Amino acid sequence: MRKEAREVVFKILYSELYSDYNEDLFIELCNEFRLNAADSDFAKRLLTCVHENKAQIDGVISSLAENYKLERVYYTDRCALSIGIAEMTYFDDIPNVVAIDEAINLCRIYSTKESTSFVNGIFAKYKTILENK
Repeated sequence: MRKEAREVVFKILYSELYSDYNEDLFIELCNEFRLNAADSDFAKRLLTCVHENKAQIDGVISSLAENYKLERVYYTDRCALSIGIAEMTYFDDIPNVVAIDEAINLCRIYSTKESTSFVNGIFAKYKTILENK
């Protein structure tokens, strides 16, 4: 399922706080979450998208996280935001509400109670920007 694929991507992004991308870890996590070929491909496309557009995604987070420098945003929140923003921006087949909901769920699992409100606020602002383009 894509939910698990997103969790794989989240864990890979979080691991990159400590080391460079590791293909073996990606394969191990795909196996651990029992992703089928389609979901593994989705995870790979999403991860590649986040990596290739990191500067732009970080720019969106920075511009919308009022009164917070990017470095002050919890890394778990940044990972979830990166996934959601990538989906909202580059995956036309994923509705924004789905991308937001899935990213918020990652925050519920891996971050603080306050994080869900913070992350949801950023997504609400970004959704409005995208709708007004």
